[in-house]
Amino acid sequence: MTALVAGVPEGYPRRVRFPAAPPESPATLSYHDLWWILNDPYGSFMASGIHGQRLFVSPGLELVVVHYASQVVSPAVPQVPLVQAFLSIGTHLNR
Repeated sequence: MTALVAGVPEGYPRRVRFPAAPPESPATLSYHDLWWILNDPYGSFMASGIHGQRLFVSPGLELVVVHYASQVVSPAVPQVPLVQAFLSIGTHLNR
């Protein structure tokens, strides 16, 4: 995991959006070795499963969140802002 958190190597997508993100949203994520890297001040990264499962790891917040899911969500349904919720939980717990 050290190489993952240290940064995205040259040649990898450096700034991307989540696939379902609106086109006007900023590209703030990186993708490397099957992990989404949030490029936040906490060194957070996340694995994202096909049916909404998430494994969120934030070393700076000392937080790991496992989110189970088993539903296929229609693209017409707005995405739940889980990453922002996970970061809010971590910052609240670290007060």
